[in-house]
Amino acid sequence: MPYLGGEETVRELRRALSNPNVQSDPLRYRNTILKVIRTMSQGVDVSGLFSEMVKACATVDVVQKKLVYVFLCSYATLNPELSLLVINTLRKDCQDPNPMVRSLALRNMTNLRLPSLVEYVEQPLTAGLRDRAACVRRVAVLGWAKLHNLQPSSEIDAAVVNELYSLLRDPDPVVMVNCLRALEEILKEEGGIAINKPITHHLLNRLKECDIWGQSEVLRVLQRYRPQSEDELFDILSLLDSFLVSPHPPVMAATLSLFLSISSNLPAISLAALERVSGPLLAACGSGSREMRFAAVCHIQVSATNLNIRFTSHPRSFFSSKVKLKKLLG
Repeated sequence: MPYLGGEETVRELRRALSNPNVQSDPLRYRNTILKVIRTMSQGVDVSGLFSEMVKACATVDVVQKKLVYVFLCSYATLNPELSLLVINTLRKDCQDPNPMVRSLALRNMTNLRLPSLVEYVEQPLTAGLRDRAACVRRVAVLGWAKLHNLQPSSEIDAAVVNELYSLLRDPDPVVMVNCLRALEEILKEEGGIAINKPITHHLLNRLKECDIWGQSEVLRVLQRYRPQSEDELFDILSLLDSFLVSPHPPVMAATLSLFLSISSNLPAISLAALERVSGPLLAACGSGSREMRFAAVCHIQVSATNLNIRFTSHPRSFFSSKVKLKKLLG
């Protein structure tokens, strides 16, 4: 349902954005742009202000740039021709000395999601992969995944894929994890990223540097790897040992899945791993999150079904004051 008085509001905003007195006052100009965003969030169609907002993105004010980019990314598909002007501004911002501005420009360049502008985006993204600032590299890596998602039928240049593989050794852990995600997306039809022994051990050795979701992502991807010898298997299990009792349930669950995956031929090790995590799993059954409780119970169900682990001494763990979960008493 359109917002009442929307047309008159848009006319007032256009007059304000075009007013030289407003444009000459940075604070008033920014507040006017903020009103445009607020009006847009109320359901008013403000796409008619696209030309005025394109002019407003030519500023050194980072906050104003962020506001304008929110607007432009929302309405770019309705104004593909004018969006070319936006690309020119974004490409210029990609060379700004401020890394925050460079990363912001790259992110919004890929958020425009216009296939006709792909040719203008590729060069800044390639340069972004070699940027000295980690925040820019993080955005550039994911930008290639977005670009592939925009045109899944077109192949990403092999040189870009090789560069993404090399960035798995980037000193910034977020760049490393983003490379994993991007390569998984780009190489989806080929089965995802190729996991070999050097990559596996490199990722495991840097696992502690990653945040919770980064650790979960790395552990999930490594489930495709199979150790080449028993010695290597035990080396990997040793590296994973501390994560098996992680205080963070997603990491603990991902580690358990990897443990069970690579030690499937050694039931004694699988059983020992499940016994070690039984305490954290039972604790997760009392979590305040409904989704967490359900995931914990599902893991316990797999344990009880496949490896005959009994939980008969913990009946209270499978009930919640808010949600009655599955009763697993063996």
